Amino acid sequence: MKTISPRERPLLRFVVITDTHVNGEGSSPYPYPSGVLANARAAAAFAKVRTLKPDFVLHLGDMVHPLPGQVSFASAAANFRKMVGDLEVPIRWVPGNHDIGDKPSAWLVAPPVSKETRTFYTDALGPDRHCFEHHGIRFVMADATLINSGMDAEEEQWNWLDTNIPRDRRSFLFMHYPPYLTDTDEPEHYDNIANPGRSRLLAMLRDRPVEALFTGHVHNIFMNRFGNTDIHVLPAISFVRNDYSQLFPVPPIDEENGRNHVSRLGFMLVEVFEKGHTVHWVNTNGGTDPEIADQQMTVSMLHPRRRTAPVGVDLRQEWARALPIVPDGVVDELSRKYVRNDHLAMRLQSLGLRHLRVPMQDVIDERAAARMSDFAAFGHTFTVYGIGVPTTEVGDRLAAVAPILSGVEVILPSEAFAETSPLLAAFSHSIGAPVMLSKLRASAHSEGKGDGLSLYSHLPRHGFPVEEVDEAFAAIPAGIAGLCFTVEPTAPLWATLETIAAAAHKNGKRALAHLRLAGASFAKDAGTPEENARRIAEATLAGWAHRAVLDVVIDTFVDFDRGYVLRSGLLNSLCDVRPAGAVLQRLAELLADTPEGGSVRAEGSLRYFSVAGKNYALALDKLPTMNGSATAIRLDTGAMIATDVEAAGMPILLSWCRAAD
Repeated sequence: MKTISPRERPLLRFVVITDTHVNGEGSSPYPYPSGVLANARAAAAFAKVRTLKPDFVLHLGDMVHPLPGQVSFASAAANFRKMVGDLEVPIRWVPGNHDIGDKPSAWLVAPPVSKETRTFYTDALGPDRHCFEHHGIRFVMADATLINSGMDAEEEQWNWLDTNIPRDRRSFLFMHYPPYLTDTDEPEHYDNIANPGRSRLLAMLRDRPVEALFTGHVHNIFMNRFGNTDIHVLPAISFVRNDYSQLFPVPPIDEENGRNHVSRLGFMLVEVFEKGHTVHWVNTNGGTDPEIADQQMTVSMLHPRRRTAPVGVDLRQEWARALPIVPDGVVDELSRKYVRNDHLAMRLQSLGLRHLRVPMQDVIDERAAARMSDFAAFGHTFTVYGIGVPTTEVGDRLAAVAPILSGVEVILPSEAFAETSPLLAAFSHSIGAPVMLSKLRASAHSEGKGDGLSLYSHLPRHGFPVEEVDEAFAAIPAGIAGLCFTVEPTAPLWATLETIAAAAHKNGKRALAHLRLAGASFAKDAGTPEENARRIAEATLAGWAHRAVLDVVIDTFVDFDRGYVLRSGLLNSLCDVRPAGAVLQRLAELLADTPEGGSVRAEGSLRYFSVAGKNYALALDKLPTMNGSATAIRLDTGAMIATDVEAAGMPILLSWCRAAD
């Protein structure tokens, strides 16, 4: 998928929403307190939808919670229809298993789809499939519960899909069940479509230019790429499926075993362009009040395909391979399923993090390499790193994925530079991707020093220190695209990045600055939220100002809260955004409108810059005295604050009409 210019306006915008689970008269049948909030959460979400002013809204099923034939089914359907009656834009929907019956299966306790349940559905909620066009693009919505049912209606729908999904132009497909969550050949479980229906559906996608398939049902986010088709599994509005809390290395923070983790609730806003589309997660935060929904519910308009952050991120944790969901006594009691934690992928997109750094093993591992290809289609690029000149076999693997590589980081001791210089030049030429050189810095133990040094001095480190920047660029071997530097947690960040960028520009090379979020005593603390938020703000602004020659990579994406070297990430271990991540997102959304970068003037702890003709100041400590009207927001929360605040704590962004004193 080629990237889309930030200046290109979308042809259309639509909302995809799923699993509202609206209740009828009486109480929710679930033994969870959040069960009674479904109606209020749905009403508030639709209030937010109205403020987004999409061209249309598509609902992927489980509009209601009661099953067909239950006493409260009709009143739940009536409640849903009433909620969407004043949306002010067209809305269409297709059935989920709660609306029309479960998919055919021997082990599910709810009744499967049948002629009788289909009648209940059509009487209460209308047609079970739709097809329409907008801007010459076909939109097709189908009933996934019919697949593998053996009913006459199933074959009728296959014929209908064959007729209505075009072979010669763009289309988007929508249904409740996803065909798979991780692998096309994964065993059937509660959350996917079994064969032969799955294979038949995938064959149809393979043969036609279906740009994306949107599905629901799982109440968690999954992202796949099949051929040229994006496959999105959406979050729910109502509740989180708490069996998927097993994907996270820490206990749930809510009192419902992960079911009421409100930062995972939401829907999608899709922007469609002349070539390509972007998907933006609207986090509803479990909101229940339509009057404040617009303020309470957040959406990021960043995306690696179009509007991106001017920094990259180090992916240290597992991001590409499947993890087990153990049989837990409810929907998948009889089998173990394996899925990825794609909340990581979603957060990368919502933070606009295009540039990713991974170890060389991720290219060698077939599953991870395939996932890298998926991510490249989502708009990402990769720097891969490893120690020593790669072997011919590894070089062949790198050459195969060269189009998605922004660089190959080769880590060597300085004494090996001269003897490996010809090998590195030949290697760079053979793989067709830029090679960046990083210095392996010896530990105190290898240097024969005593025990009185700090623990950090005994650890192997890599990356040139900024003190060597001039001599490193002066001695750079032929065929090397640039150098990698380590920015220590205690280094003066702005001055360090300015020095590295200036040297790279002077020598006509690139530089990669590896920035770790940690405190000075890395084994004991990972820095305070305020310290890390300020460092991220500076790094983001520096990356934007010097993006022609400098790649700033944040280490790490997700917290390291155990192990030897503690790190604070942009996300915590539950994949919720930390203050540093929120700062990056808000600042990146502003800077993305000038993707080529711009000049920044530093005065003490203030950074002055302009975007699209408007003046800004990033305040890291104290706010400046302003001449003229100004507005100020805290970048971690987005809250407006008074401009006479003496100390920020968190970074503050000011904008004004006239220049500051």
